[in-house]
Amino acid sequence: MYQQKSSVSASLYFLAMSIVLTSFLTACSGSGGGAPQNQGNSVDPSTLPPGTGGITFQVSWQPPLSSSNSQRLMAAAFNSCVDYGIGTISATVSSGTTTITSTSWPCSLHQGTVIGVPAGSNYTLKVGGISSGTTLWSGQATSLTVNAGAITNAGIITMNYGGADTTKPTVGQVGANSNPANTTSVPVTDRINIVFSEPVMNSTVTTTNITLTNTTTSKAIAGTVSYDIPSKTASFIPTSNLDYSNQYVLQVATGIRDLANNTLSSSSTFNFTTESAPTVPANAPTGLTAKAGNGQIKLDWLAVNGATSYNIYYGLASGVTISGTPLTVARPPALHVGLTNNTTYYYIVTAVTNTNTVYGESLASAETSTTPNVPAGNPAAPTSLAVNYNGGVSPYTVTWPTVSGLSYNLYWSTRPIYPDHNAADNLIRYIAGGTYTHSSVTPGLTYCYILTAMNTAGESADSNQVCGPGAGSILVTWP
Repeated sequence: MYQQKSSVSASLYFLAMSIVLTSFLTACSGSGGGAPQNQGNSVDPSTLPPGTGGITFQVSWQPPLSSSNSQRLMAAAFNSCVDYGIGTISATVSSGTTTITSTSWPCSLHQGTVIGVPAGSNYTLKVGGISSGTTLWSGQATSLTVNAGAITNAGIITMNYGGADTTKPTVGQVGANSNPANTTSVPVTDRINIVFSEPVMNSTVTTTNITLTNTTTSKAIAGTVSYDIPSKTASFIPTSNLDYSNQYVLQVATGIRDLANNTLSSSSTFNFTTESAPTVPANAPTGLTAKAGNGQIKLDWLAVNGATSYNIYYGLASGVTISGTPLTVARPPALHVGLTNNTTYYYIVTAVTNTNTVYGESLASAETSTTPNVPAGNPAAPTSLAVNYNGGVSPYTVTWPTVSGLSYNLYWSTRPIYPDHNAADNLIRYIAGGTYTHSSVTPGLTYCYILTAMNTAGESADSNQVCGPGAGSILVTWP
């Protein structure tokens, strides 16, 4: 039996959003023509087959027209793949009606280099964005010339939406995560889920469009909003426990949009009442799941009545008990980070009842396990990040150690975003060096940053987060 003690602040963070890993965990193999696939702009021309060259490019996304007002409403640039459900980008090089070669790669790269193209002129490069097996986005560059032993830069390919969806999304179900049909005695540690009729844009699932209010006290509830793409489910996760025996209303606004930019057909509300203060110990939590990531594991379970917090116990062998030192968290879901890849971790969770009368700890849940791993070829996460906030005066300077052959993505928001960069509101892509100056900032706001590395295989896991105030000087480093 092995029990491992860990500092909460160092290794376990509350998760206020679902972990969306598909954009950098999925690799796509090339097809057609037998030509090898290369992403990025790092192809060595000397390695090209004799008599051939290559074509390199980047893509940008032209959003679809809104069916309601025939205007283009652009989501945050970094959300293109996630917002529009684009898993794969394909590239085809042709000469007239003859296809020379085709290949594909994960959308998250936003760029590519096709090699093995015979030297010649008047080539056409067609790029497609594939969502659920269907090419809904397309763009092209024409009249391209390829020289032997050289890479031709086709520039930026603008991707246009070609779908014909005019159906507005609807809210299919709203309810507590522990029991969607329950509107009374909802656990104070629970979250509220919203299931949509079709996939929606991640960037529109925000605390502006999804709000929770305590109608007993008429106070807005602070929280975070997450969105899980496969299940088409958004979640409002309160920052702290709800109040006992109070009435609440969750409101979903029409600002949420589907992948074709159609707005939600109508607003929606969900009214519920929380549980009374506990008078008996809580039951053991159920539904414990563990989802592996790169050096991290997402844990989730169903909230139970009577719980004021939860303890997580873990070990490196089956048979974990509550005899060890727990990792303590406020509520599910939670993310256990700083783990060793290719090592299996085993977990149980208990509910803690601690009100005016202390009832202690519940029995343990059933055990679950999983093994974190590094996606094949993906770079390691950046190990340090420093931000000089310059006393809240523009510009901010962001620095990190550089690694040969990598570019970087810098995610930022004026609110905490760790541990999931998909929660960020902004992204600065393809930074080559080890320093970036962030200009046009607003004094008085807090700015939070996360860094990832990119190579030809995909995107790394997130660095740790740096946050600092827009006033006063701060320099934060992560070992």
